[in-house]
Amino acid sequence: MVDSGGLWTPPEDELGEALQTAQVLIEEGRADEAGPYQQRVIELARERAEGSPNHYEAKHLMAATQYELAGSLNASGRHEEALAALHEAQLGYTELQDAGVLDATSFLADIRARRAMTQAHRGHGATAVLEMDGAVIAYGQLVGGADGLKHQPDFARVLAMNALILRRYGDPALAVASADAATQLFLQLADQINESPQSLSYARYLCTATAVSADVHAAEGRLDLALEADEIGLTTADTLADSDSATDMRTLVAALVRKGKHLGIVGRLEGEACLRTAYDTDGETAVRVVEELDRGLPLTLVAALENAEIKLGPFEQYHRLLALSEPAPGMTLATVSGRTDPESAAVRATELAELVRPLLMQDAEAGLTLGLEAHYLFAISSERESHRMRYETSTYVPIWAQLLLDISEAYYQAGRTEMALDLGGWCAEVATALIPFTDDNATMKDLAGSCYRHHGDLLAAAGDLTASHHAHEAAQQLQLGR
Repeated sequence: MVDSGGLWTPPEDELGEALQTAQVLIEEGRADEAGPYQQRVIELARERAEGSPNHYEAKHLMAATQYELAGSLNASGRHEEALAALHEAQLGYTELQDAGVLDATSFLADIRARRAMTQAHRGHGATAVLEMDGAVIAYGQLVGGADGLKHQPDFARVLAMNALILRRYGDPALAVASADAATQLFLQLADQINESPQSLSYARYLCTATAVSADVHAAEGRLDLALEADEIGLTTADTLADSDSATDMRTLVAALVRKGKHLGIVGRLEGEACLRTAYDTDGETAVRVVEELDRGLPLTLVAALENAEIKLGPFEQYHRLLALSEPAPGMTLATVSGRTDPESAAVRATELAELVRPLLMQDAEAGLTLGLEAHYLFAISSERESHRMRYETSTYVPIWAQLLLDISEAYYQAGRTEMALDLGGWCAEVATALIPFTDDNATMKDLAGSCYRHHGDLLAAAGDLTASHHAHEAAQQLQLGR
């Protein structure tokens, strides 16, 4: 929801009417219809801000509505436009924070979370995991602060979003930890949430959390926990389905399918009734959810390490890497950054990276799992500006760049072009950090050039010929020493 933060009161005019209409549509689960009203709000707010640089109320309204517009654009499948709207929202909130008008920490965390979901919609799962990691950490700090109580519902919301992304692109063990934490927090805050104007939105995120919990617990054989999550999710989805939202009806059908499948596993006949109701209500959604469940989950870090030991033979770093499956001191293991501290992250990432290339030739799934985990740890260590990544760049960044080259190419060969392009973009970005070392180091120069060319090839395959030309030009200039 658009949050004024106390800066403005919605006016009783065309702007106010457009704002109100957009908010009602969002609450009804019809975000895809809210876009034109949000665009009008932004247009009118911009008119009010023009010629008045200190018109912070209008600027806040513009930033808040850009954030909401991104959600509507995502609902319409317009993800590139959503990213642009989020960029505008970030600029707006940063300006307000720099002016001392408000503390924008929670707003900027929300932007990261929505950007993560947008990247996930595009299939750019590696970027999505890291964006959402940052959002969870930011909200965790807010919950631990002086105003922690007021941020708890949104912390639960972000944990639910984090769980969904990790279920698709990360470690299912992290996903279920995040989902269970979100569910528990939502239930603890039920009275507070039910009195909130955003109660329906929070209920939808509760359904997201319980779905991830049920999926992972069932896959790991914990059917009692899966059915418990199913019951919470189905009860919530049934209440939501009283709305006129097609999205909420699909959520109910998905909950029925999950419960029906899990009841069937434990031999309870009522599972057939759940599935029959789901198919009768919305057969297309039911088929989609069944296909998703049948595809299963990605490998956990632990399973990938076990496979690596089987395929490659015992390796010295096995137990150090296995320890990443337990939370670092003072951390809760619901994010990749909870695995270890930023300094150790670069070292553990290096140890994972050593396994990836040989493992890709024998067990591609395990190799890609370890490769992604290594990338996440390198990226977190870099974002947190660890000593190793800042002052030992020539040691760690080449390993990171080669890792990204290897796994991006492997994803491309496997037909997962969106992930390949996502990692190819990271590869080119990391290569830029190698440039200072290329003048007197031919190996560094070749590696950086390979990163640029690889990214250029992927961009060309995706049809972005202009960006591809720029990437290949950068590689050529590097080779020529310009």
